[in-house]
Amino acid sequence: MVTAPAEPELPRGTGVQEFVPIGSLEGCKTKTGDIATYILREGMGIAGRADGSFGAVWLVDVKGGDAQIAFAGFDSDARQVARARAISSTREPGLRIFSSGDAWAVTWFDAEGLAYARPRWETNPPAEIQRVGAIGREVSDHVALAPAPGGALVAAAPFGAERHRLGVFQFAPVDPSQPQLKAVGVTRSAKKPRWPTVAADASGGYLVAWQDEEDGSIRASRFDVAGREGNAHIVAKRAGGDLPAGAAQETPDRDLRLGLVATGSAGALLVWSEGATLIARALDAEARPRGAPWVVGKGKWRALAPSGDGALVAWVGHDGKAEHVLLVKLAADGAPSSRGIRVSDGVFPVKDSPSVALAGERVGVAWTEPMSTGVSTKRAVLRVLERSCIP
Repeated sequence: MVTAPAEPELPRGTGVQEFVPIGSLEGCKTKTGDIATYILREGMGIAGRADGSFGAVWLVDVKGGDAQIAFAGFDSDARQVARARAISSTREPGLRIFSSGDAWAVTWFDAEGLAYARPRWETNPPAEIQRVGAIGREVSDHVALAPAPGGALVAAAPFGAERHRLGVFQFAPVDPSQPQLKAVGVTRSAKKPRWPTVAADASGGYLVAWQDEEDGSIRASRFDVAGREGNAHIVAKRAGGDLPAGAAQETPDRDLRLGLVATGSAGALLVWSEGATLIARALDAEARPRGAPWVVGKGKWRALAPSGDGALVAWVGHDGKAEHVLLVKLAADGAPSSRGIRVSDGVFPVKDSPSVALAGERVGVAWTEPMSTGVSTKRAVLRVLERSCIP
């Protein structure tokens, strides 16, 4: 069963208008370091651990069209503490890193489908590569990944002969005695779900959101600990409104990638873009919309990280002079803070989607920019500050 939102759908507010330069913040212990240099490929990310450390992954070009998957570790002051090393290689996009138990979990797609490894600070022994046979390369654009309870990972991916459902799978357990792949459940009401996102909630269940290819709506539902799916709820209708009967379905103004994070016992926050406008909407514990959406800001790309009962969102915006990585705090109801932080310096344009992660009380934001004027190679920058300094 699909239920329509009970609340008005017009977003509230005009988004964050004021951004404080990170260099003007006092007492925030802001530190900056390079993750890597001479980068040519898109594909970089960070994750944080409760001990204040960060793990980072990026792609390094090699001959023949392949790219090495590189991994390194950094402390709470953005200093490298684990030497960079290659984990594997790929030609596919979709590189991700997650905090997982006392190690890290890195995921990617290659010719055989979804693969993962658990690198540690130590370079030996090399990280063992595992594969998730149920999720092939052909659906890589429509696979959502997130941390799961106990240090495992969860995936939501197209399922069935015609890919008209989403299957939710738990994989990569920390305990080697546990099954490497466990089916959680399959959506009942989804019709041609695409570009999903998934998050584990505080009760041991999973919240899933997706865009419906048939009507262009964004929908969400929840799987309980037994794998039973509740009702699917419409979070946002088709971008631009409903179409006349028989009209062709297109969604030219909506960024098809969705972001979802659980927010303690309050439910979750779902973030997406309508054109250049970034939107957030709160969901309750059963994935129902909770209040009207909020306008977060203007710009492109975005990265989302849970933070207590709210979330942190980073994206790339233009202040009329230069592009910057912007950072804003969202409350549990999706409302953005009155001010945000301008994280990057704006000397060089931001080249790829940023990444944001929480490590204890430290927040890390990473992005890529040209190494100098007129060159194509990029450097990946990590900037770390105290979470309490975010307005």
